[in-house]
Amino acid sequence: ALGPEAEIFVFNGPRPENLKTYRDFALTPVLNSPEQAALWAAKMGGAPAALHIDTGMHRLGVAPATLGAIKAINGLNLTLVMSHLACASDSAHAMNERQRAAFAQLAAQFPTARRSLASSGGALIGEAFGFDMVRLGVGLYGVSPFDNAAAVFAPVATLTAPVIQLHSMKAGETVGYGASFTADRDRDLATVGLGYGDGYPRAGSNSGAAFLAGALCPILGRVSMDLIVLDVTAAPSRPKIGDRAEFFGLKISIDAAAKACGTIGYELLTGIGGLARPRRGLGGRVERRYLWNGAPAPTDLTGAQGT
Repeated sequence: ALGPEAEIFVFNGPRPENLKTYRDFALTPVLNSPEQAALWAAKMGGAPAALHIDTGMHRLGVAPATLGAIKAINGLNLTLVMSHLACASDSAHAMNERQRAAFAQLAAQFPTARRSLASSGGALIGEAFGFDMVRLGVGLYGVSPFDNAAAVFAPVATLTAPVIQLHSMKAGETVGYGASFTADRDRDLATVGLGYGDGYPRAGSNSGAAFLAGALCPILGRVSMDLIVLDVTAAPSRPKIGDRAEFFGLKISIDAAAKACGTIGYELLTGIGGLARPRRGLGGRVERRYLWNGAPAPTDLTGAQGT
């Protein structure tokens, strides 16, 4: 439980049809337009709100030129002013400092409100980006907020799925839909009960890997709706039916798994989120666990190549 003093901010702002939900659950909106600010002040009787100022991302937030009009709205109780960094994934990008300076100047127009600019990446750029509040997002889940950087967070989540069949193939034979992988030599295979229906990207076909039987085992062929075939030829031990293959966690970082699928850790983790629920039946059970004392996992899957 969060407790009675917790503040819950809703980023996309209020609409007339959901004001009752804000009131019933004591939610605080992040206002992104003068229209939202006017609606909140008129209908919610001085309830606290946050204001998002666009400092250059051009996605959400009020334009700096409208701040005078927003300050003139009677009954608007702003307790937080925030913005969002467009390039925090590149700590050396010049836009970070431009946005920080702009935010500091604009937020000064609201001296009684707390200020928040940085999320996980911004919080690590420098102390000047911290202001009064930091929004720790993806870093809480063990995902690096930086591009092309080693993992700086210990993993807190792992995705595993069971081996449901063991078999072999001869040189010249193919794997999966579309026969997209052809064996250049005899190989040992393990079919695992996980697929794009569980949120694992189809883009991991012939490029992703899982840790099984003591080795990084490449994905062969296309990722199916609920099945993936792994090459276990080079594994130091023979896997057994029911053994669990790890697709990210202590052995493979989320960032490495995402890179192999041509995406980012954010997308992989949120895509898995609600889909990899316990699934019982002939295919076994997809398992998602959260770890409290993990250690940094490998940041690439190069060890899965050439098996």
